Amino acid sequence: MKNYKIIVLAFCIVINSCANKEDNKLLGQILGSAAGAYLGSKFGSGVGKDLSIILGGAVGFLVGSKIAELLDKDEQKDLNKTISDSLNNNKNNEVEEWTSNKDQNTKAEVIPLNKYDIEEKTCRDFKKIVTKNGKTIEEDSTACRDENGNWRVI
Repeated sequence: MKNYKIIVLAFCIVINSCANKEDNKLLGQILGSAAGAYLGSKFGSGVGKDLSIILGGAVGFLVGSKIAELLDKDEQKDLNKTISDSLNNNKNNEVEEWTSNKDQNTKAEVIPLNKYDIEEKTCRDFKKIVTKNGKTIEEDSTACRDENGNWRVI
């Protein structure tokens, strides 16, 4: 399992290192699909579990691509810092607001929800609402702390 995570991480770094807007969209779709499939795997059993994995992956693919379309690479990095700070410091349902340094009309709200443990890792659900050019995308996500204590979206 650990080797699989290393391969996925290396793949993401390679894609991200030569990223343009289309690469960011693809990366968002891949990561969104993986996160959705992982979360889908936590529900049901047998055929129901398989359907949850497929549906979770499909939803993650669609949401991941839409966020990547709205924000450029620098905005994504900046928003990720706000997400991490919010998960570290905010109480449940306490809104953290973010505004792009490049475009004051590009904004987001990060709303940490509940904290719990999965497989001995501390995790926290959160909601992200991103608005740009009158277009709003809302995403529910889960982040867990890695072995270094950093938050990683799953």
